[in-house]
Amino acid sequence: MSTAAPRGAAIWGTDCRRPGAGAASATLRPVPIRAALAYTARHPRAVSSAFAMDPTTASLPANPLPAPALRLTRLRFDCDALEPIHLPAYSGSAWRGLIGRSLRHSVCVTRQPTCDGCLLRSQCAYSTFFESPPASPETAARYSALPHPFVLEPGPPGRRTLEPGAPLSVGLTLIGPAGALTPYLIHALQRAGARGLGRQGGRFRLVAVQQETRLGSDQWQAIYRAETATLQPAATQLPAPGAAPDQVRLALHTPVRLKRQGRYLGPRDLDARALLGTLSTRIALLAELYGDGPPAFERAPLHAAIDRITLTPAQLHWVEWTRYSSRQGTRMQLGGVLGTLQLHGPGLTALWPLLTLGQWLHVGKATSFGLGGYRLQPAASPDP
Repeated sequence: MSTAAPRGAAIWGTDCRRPGAGAASATLRPVPIRAALAYTARHPRAVSSAFAMDPTTASLPANPLPAPALRLTRLRFDCDALEPIHLPAYSGSAWRGLIGRSLRHSVCVTRQPTCDGCLLRSQCAYSTFFESPPASPETAARYSALPHPFVLEPGPPGRRTLEPGAPLSVGLTLIGPAGALTPYLIHALQRAGARGLGRQGGRFRLVAVQQETRLGSDQWQAIYRAETATLQPAATQLPAPGAAPDQVRLALHTPVRLKRQGRYLGPRDLDARALLGTLSTRIALLAELYGDGPPAFERAPLHAAIDRITLTPAQLHWVEWTRYSSRQGTRMQLGGVLGTLQLHGPGLTALWPLLTLGQWLHVGKATSFGLGGYRLQPAASPDP
């Protein structure tokens, strides 16, 4: 699969290249994100010229743009291998498929082959996690696929074999109302252990479920233990993002798949507009679908901030990943960019809350497989 892409960036699917000589000047007016999404679908060329405006004419926000109020529940399911488990190079697909099948078998009462037209769809745990969520007509028309209310966090990459008794774990970040469905996931993981994981279906047992008490703290509290079979959910605190640094290192720890004008971006094509525009769109959609509505910031200051951030690649490379889709009956290429990059510029302050929140929401395509994961780290040294 080709990873090359034309220069320029796409934000909300529009052509954001600079206009050529003689292009008409554009004026940006603050428009709520919901209205901007609908207008983009109807008038892509008009939006293209507006977004191509010289960034020096847009006003840079003086304060950080507010991140939406999203309720996040970060869980870790701790298991023990009962048989040898042969894990693939990237286990995200294996975990997602196993959890999805086990959840469907656990909760589906109609036994229909698909969820289309099911009367129980709006009340079904499986449908909530794995089927397209309900959305406004404008949003549904604009996007061919809408984000699911969870992010998968599989174990470290690399082919390996776990012997009986070896520990293994998988993480899930549940978004909004999906957090209330934790008992269904616990039951599904218990059933999944009996089905087995990996190519040979090595069985495992669920031992405990941990919940992070403060997002990003790596402090976990056991909310479920198999020996007691009781669930005691905890509250996950979302800390304030703090002050933005002058520059920050962004470590991509699972492949990031960003698409522009029908082509996936490789390491040489990745820029601030592609990365941060995609991230802001994802957060806006998650807030609309699973939160209290779209974020309160306007598109003009958002794009003014993005235009004032410079992305400097440090060690970026393309990693190819192939998975088999049992639903489609075919192999799929799901490669993406891995490595580290550096962000700096005056726009970093405005986007800092979104960048911080994005660590738990991931960015780009296939986030429900665990792709698009990143962490913010202190910058090694000032840019020359």
